[in-house]
Parts: sequence; C-alpha cells; structure tokens
Amino acid sequence: MQPSSVLRFAGDVTINKVLVITPSGFYQDIANQVKGIQIFEDLLSPFITGSLVVKDSLDLINLFPFVGEEFLELDVTTPTLKEGNIKGKFYIYKMTDRELIGDKSVAYQLHFTSQESLLDLNKSISKSFSGKVSDIATKFLMDKTIGLQSTKNNIVEQTSNETKYVSNFWSPVKNLVYLTEQALNKSGSPTYVFFENRDGYNFVSLESLYKKPVKHSFIKDNYVRDPRGTTGSVRNVQEDYKRITDLKIPVGIDYIDRIQSGVYASRMYTYDLATKKVESKNFSAVEKFNQRSHLNEFAPYSKKVISRYGAKLFNELKYYNNFSNFGDATPTKSIQERISLMKQSESTKIEITVPGRCDYTVGQKVDIKLYKAEPTSKNDKKTLDNMFSGNYIISAINHMITREMHECSMELIKDSLLVNLDGKTK
Repeated sequence: MQPSSVLRFAGDVTINKVLVITPSGFYQDIANQVKGIQIFEDLLSPFITGSLVVKDSLDLINLFPFVGEEFLELDVTTPTLKEGNIKGKFYIYKMTDRELIGDKSVAYQLHFTSQESLLDLNKSISKSFSGKVSDIATKFLMDKTIGLQSTKNNIVEQTSNETKYVSNFWSPVKNLVYLTEQALNKSGSPTYVFFENRDGYNFVSLESLYKKPVKHSFIKDNYVRDPRGTTGSVRNVQEDYKRITDLKIPVGIDYIDRIQSGVYASRMYTYDLATKKVESKNFSAVEKFNQRSHLNEFAPYSKKVISRYGAKLFNELKYYNNFSNFGDATPTKSIQERISLMKQSESTKIEITVPGRCDYTVGQKVDIKLYKAEPTSKNDKKTLDNMFSGNYIISAINHMITREMHECSMELIKDSLLVNLDGKTK
C-alpha cells in the first residue's frame, strides 16, 4: 500500500506494512488481512506492547506456521507527518481468541512486544555493581552481556549520586527499576522512571518531563467547523485534532488515599544492622513543594491540609558500610520524598479520547483546556475550569487503528493546579 501524501481528516492513517517474519526467514505482508491494530504504551511499563486483529482466509497459521517465534515489522503513518510515526520490529509472542467466522475464514488476535523483552526474559544477572547510577543504567540498556542490547535511542538523564549493590539473579529490567528508586537528578529529585516510548528507552526523572515544552494541546468544547464569512463553514483539520471526543475523570479527589500513601506527610524509622542505631525522620510535602519543579504553579493541597507525620509510618533497614568504605547504600535519604512525589504526580488523573496521530507518545507534556460546567453568558470572562485544566503528562496511551480511522485513548496525570487553594488564582 502506498503512503498517502494528503491528510483528509483528523484521525486519518495509512497502514503501510504489517510484515510477519519466521525464524527460517520466510516473510509475508499481512496488511490486507489485518482488521485492527492496538499499540499500548505506559509510563510505568518497560516495553511497548500491542495486538493485531487478523481475519485469515489464507491459512496463515499453517503457512508460517505460527508457533510464537515470529517477528513483526510494523509501519503505520499519519499522512504528511514527517516524524514520530509508528515504525519498528516487534516479537509476536501469543495468539488468542481464535474463532471460525465462516467455512474458509477465521479471526484471531496476535500479541506482540518489543524485541528487547526477549533478552530480558532470558537474562539473570548475579553480580555486584557500583558507580554513578546513570552509568549503571546505561550498561543495562546497551551492554551485550548483562543488558538489553538496545540499539534504539536510549535517553538516560544524568544522576548526581552513586550506588553500590548486588544483583541477585535479577533481569536487566528489574535492575533498571531498582535503580530508579536509587537515582537522584542534578537538583536532587528522586522521581526517576524507566519506560519505552516512540523516542526509545527512557531512564529519566519526572521533573525533567515537567520541564519540557508543551507538545500538544487539547480542548473540550462544542467546536465543529471554522466559520467562512456569513454563508457557511469549513473543516479545519488541525483544530479537529485538538478536540476531545470523550472525557472521563474516574476519581477527582481522594484525601484518604493521599494520607495513607504518604503524600502529605510521613515518618520513617530506620534501623542500622551494622551500628545498631535507630533513627527517625519526618517528611512534609507542604514544606517541600516549592523546592521542586512542577507541571503547574500551585500545589494540589492547601497549607492548612490536615496531615500528621504519624499518619504514614515506614520501617526501613540501613546497612552502614555493608560495602567497604561506601557508607549507607540504601535509599533511605530520599525514599519518603520519592513516595510522596510519585503519588502526587497523579493527584489529578483524567482519561481522554482524541483523533489519533502517530506522534502521540507516553511522557509528552500536553495542555488541556476544560470549561466550567455551569450556566454562562457572553459577558463571562472566567469560564476556564482551573481545577482540571492545565499541563499534564501522558502516562498511558492506546493507539486504536483500523483502515478507516486512528483514535487514541490517553491517561493524563498532573501533580499541580492552576488555582492556588490558599486564595490566589492564576
């Protein structure tokens, strides 16, 4: 199929290639048999995954045959879009939901994931590591012996701290997840995450994502078409892309969950097995908020929020000099703030559905405009919903692609508000 050079409408898409490759080297483009494609990305998931819905009247199952050892080359584009299209090689690991839909036709789903997941499943590392956290993370991404052997664009934010630990037969991904809990960026933020998106593999702090420029803007309103003079209207595809077709807010506020999760305040007791020393440390998010970068200007709580250090208690072990001349190798200095900031990052979570574009990907910063659900007049100037509008991060995305349409369902999170709960508005 030839790529289209004309963007007809918001959500237009071209499926250029769906190539299945067997271990023996046999390959077949099954684009004509594919009825639907889904691509999943998540801020807390190490790999991109997806599925194909196939209507098969060529007996592909026996032709290849499908045994869970096949690779998939995917090429899906948004017409006229030069960068960010869905292109790559994946591993087909499962077939499900096979049904007969006629005498000579069957339908089923093929599930696929990033190639690097195979290496992760087949590697168990038993070794000690020491040095700068970001340097160790780079090894687990690229090294041929202990790593994922990634040749993709590996984005590793430099850390300010070092660590030392033993990988107890852990996979590369388990090591990378462990390192996110140890890592501090140059400003001391302990909010590292590890995930794959369209840009490659990311070992970065949430703070660095917050500082990025806004990539896309979305709005929920009654817009349909641009007016054209006094006689009609005209379709504006770029404006159509901005429109939210469906909006859900599963949970708007949950004070009890924030208290129990340690968002507002906590107390940690540590016991050092080497020195036999017991210590306690208090943490207050209210005191720390202005010391960190955020998506929006104001905190998602007021300075009068009811919180006590004893509402959330942690008990952690320390191992002073467990590694010679290294001191304490545990993350006890930052774990309370990390737990608070990670939970605070999803203080507001919304789900939206928009016309799809292939360059929408997890980790991007987007701007959302919602309006108040109240009667308004032409003279009203303050119609913006300051509680749910603002800058968000795409934390999860599902690309739903058919021959006719591309639609994206996104989960968006933000850690802050446009309105000051202590009185002042932006």
